Amino acid sequence: MFYDLFRLMGGELDVTLFKGGGAATAREKVPIFLPRNGRFVKMFPIHQLLGRTPIHVECMTFALSLLPYLRNGRFDVVHCIDPPLARVLYKLRRLLGMKFRLLYTHGCSMPPSSYPPADHIQEVAAVTYGDALKAGIPAGAITLLPCGIHPEHFDARKSKEELRHEYGVPADAFVIVSVAALNRMHKRTHHLIDEAARLRGNYLLWLDGSIDQGEPDLIAYAKSRLGDRCRITHVPSGKVGELYRMADVMAHASVFEAFGLSIVEAASAGLPVLSHDAPHFRWLLPNPQAWVDMTSPGALADRLSFLMARPELLRDVQCREHVRQRFSWNILRHEYTALYERVSALSPAGQGGAGKNYFWQLHE
Repeated sequence: MFYDLFRLMGGELDVTLFKGGGAATAREKVPIFLPRNGRFVKMFPIHQLLGRTPIHVECMTFALSLLPYLRNGRFDVVHCIDPPLARVLYKLRRLLGMKFRLLYTHGCSMPPSSYPPADHIQEVAAVTYGDALKAGIPAGAITLLPCGIHPEHFDARKSKEELRHEYGVPADAFVIVSVAALNRMHKRTHHLIDEAARLRGNYLLWLDGSIDQGEPDLIAYAKSRLGDRCRITHVPSGKVGELYRMADVMAHASVFEAFGLSIVEAASAGLPVLSHDAPHFRWLLPNPQAWVDMTSPGALADRLSFLMARPELLRDVQCREHVRQRFSWNILRHEYTALYERVSALSPAGQGGAGKNYFWQLHE
């Protein structure tokens, strides 16, 4: 998200990206910090002394490394998404009397009562935006503005037939793709495997995702239940569009997402997507044909069987034009510019001034 914003806004706003790795430039800084999965934190788990986690060490050291840049007063708005980072930046600003405004993007499952202090909150989903309003956060303190996508990145150049030949997939197979981390708790990969095992006919379940923070035993589980009717990969991001072109449908078994980027990306490529029948997913894909109760055993298998027998109805599941119009960065960029302008006009919480800072008066 932030790299996309950096590239989009660089031509119209004075933007600097602070990142965790890669090459440094005049506008891209790589601060010195302790990564959560780095060797130092593993050898010296100092977070345990504080009753915290490795991500707290990462965010604290990252925030401290930003001080030389922040103390000169050059930045009007500091935008972050990690809750621990927002908390540390807020405290450092108050302690040192810095003047930047803090914009926090809520991109996790945190309830409003646990939000970190900031000057303004960005909600990326309608459901969490509604939850924040119900919790008493004034509308002027939060903005609903979703994550963006680049639909053109998923427009594969090769045809479906060419890609199936290249990947060794039978032309007449019904291909179900999932692009998500392989785990049980969040992405519910086991549910996809179990539902696919109920199917009959010529089909292939293609699981593409990382197991870095997943469960490697799911690979063996998939093979034991599906045999050669399952393929597991982790293709480069530039190749994901080819999977979308090659497949007949995407099935996303998660019952909760902070946003659900892969759902939107697949739909933007024209691939029919089946997701959970819940308010958030209905907002992402406002097409009843795309909704399935992923908590009900057999429901996904029944819908897939129905579509396998009637492939001409797959087009009724598509949401291509909606997601392109709602979530394309080229459209959202103007809303982000307006958000930054509004936040820059606020007075930093706890420092007075003419501009009202409604919600975060509660943190003073």
